Amino acid sequence: MAIEKLGRTVTFPAFADLRTHQYKVVVMKNDGTVGLPLTAITAIPYGILQNAPNIGEEAVVAPINGGGISKAVANGALATGALVALEWVDDVGDSGKVKATAATQYTIGIVVYPSGAEDDLCSVDLGNISVV
Repeated sequence: MAIEKLGRTVTFPAFADLRTHQYKVVVMKNDGTVGLPLTAITAIPYGILQNAPNIGEEAVVAPINGGGISKAVANGALATGALVALEWVDDVGDSGKVKATAATQYTIGIVVYPSGAEDDLCSVDLGNISVV
């Protein structure tokens, strides 16, 4: 069972319906709203969604480098110690899961509790990881 010990959280309006996307990685738009990545695997992640807001409602986000450990939806089996980034696919509803970091991506954290398969929850340490 995944664990969490959150550090700092922040809230922003959701730019889309996120009611089925708790514990997925979100990005921030220029207008200060957050939601699932819409464009590419190289999108800049902001943090991990902690609640399940509808469009326009407050999204609670554990930001990258905000400290603490957050639950996250995995795109497959992820071992303890794996560096992870956001997953982006054409099906926006499947985007935002965490996956092993590729060379062209921003690392969001390190797995401290593993996942066994796609859609399992793992635990990701969001502290001490450079996103630049």
